[in-house]
Amino acid sequence: MVSLFMKKMKAESFSRMMQEEFIELTGLCVKNFLNSNTKLLLINIKYLSALVFKYFKPMIPLEFHGLWKKGLETNSYYLKLCGSGGGGYMLGFAEDFKIAQKTIGRRLELVYYL
Repeated sequence: MVSLFMKKMKAESFSRMMQEEFIELTGLCVKNFLNSNTKLLLINIKYLSALVFKYFKPMIPLEFHGLWKKGLETNSYYLKLCGSGGGGYMLGFAEDFKIAQKTIGRRLELVYYL
C-alpha cells in the first residue's frame, strides 16, 4: 500500500489533491472533533470519505466498496481509511449509531460517542 501511495504521489494531480484538499479536510475534521462540533465534523467527514473513495479506492478492500458507497449515498454513516502499509483499518462516523448499524446490516462496535 505504501508503494502504491508513493507511485500515486508522483502524479501532479494526486499530489496537488493531497496538498490542497486531503490535508486541509483532515485538519478540519480533527478541529471539529476536538471542539465537539459534530455537525461540522459529519459534513467534513463526508467530504473526506468521498475524497478517499475517489482517490484511494485501490487501498480499500474490494468487499467494502459497496458498503463505502452506500454510506455516502444514504448519509447514514461515512467511512474513513486509517493506518497504512496493509496494517490499516476503517473507522465509521454516524449521527445515529442504530441507523448506521441497520443500514450496514452487521454488528458494529461503538468506539466513541460525541
